[in-house]
Amino acid sequence: MLTGRVAIVTGASREIGAAMAEALAAAGAAVVVAHYGEAERAAQVVARIQAGGGRALAVDADLSQVEANRQLVAQAVAAFGRLDIFVANAGLTLWSAFLETTPELWQTLVDLNLKGSFFGAQAAARQMVAQGRDSSGYGGRIVFSSSVTGIQAIPNAAVYGLTKAGLRHLARELAVELGPHGITVNALGIGATRNERNLSVDPAYAEHWAALIPTGRVGEPRDVAQALLFLVSPAAAMVNGHTLMLDGGWTALSPTP
Repeated sequence: MLTGRVAIVTGASREIGAAMAEALAAAGAAVVVAHYGEAERAAQVVARIQAGGGRALAVDADLSQVEANRQLVAQAVAAFGRLDIFVANAGLTLWSAFLETTPELWQTLVDLNLKGSFFGAQAAARQMVAQGRDSSGYGGRIVFSSSVTGIQAIPNAAVYGLTKAGLRHLARELAVELGPHGITVNALGIGATRNERNLSVDPAYAEHWAALIPTGRVGEPRDVAQALLFLVSPAAAMVNGHTLMLDGGWTALSPTP
């Protein structure tokens, strides 16, 4: 499905990002596994991809810095010759009551979640535009990892939620500007998902949230990866500026534990 394509996945050293990278590689893409300070984890992702016959490269980059995003794209092109897919998955989740939120917390979240995704997409799009469309009209795919917190309010997530809401709208803005180049831009509205962070806060996280989700279970990293495969595939050529919700229907009512 993606043979000959080249992808970058940021935040790809663990869980959702790793599942995304491995799914893209299994579909035929060469993948840059971008991470920040998690060389051992990233190497494990690369090793799994290579063991399955795929091509992958790990790159350590602080994507809160604009130049790091540009260098990341340059390294992908140097290694694999082009860039077709950019997945802005890297992000931080920090909780803070509104009245206690500091400028430092605000800046940390906005720098990575919003600024990093914005300038990463910009660097990727410049490369895609320079390459041009292929014979099928495929000019590239950009996907942002957003969240249900960008749609529904959750206590103590004012800054995190606004960054994820910003990514939803950024996908709409860029869909308009980049669509004429054959580049589609979408977001994934990721809901309650089983991962290390959530389980560290609540060991019974999956059980507590499953009871509140219409499908009766929390998401798994593979669920996000499979949705990503659709958005970057030729089958999604007319899906542009959309946020695909991966919440089992939770945002229809949005109860919290």
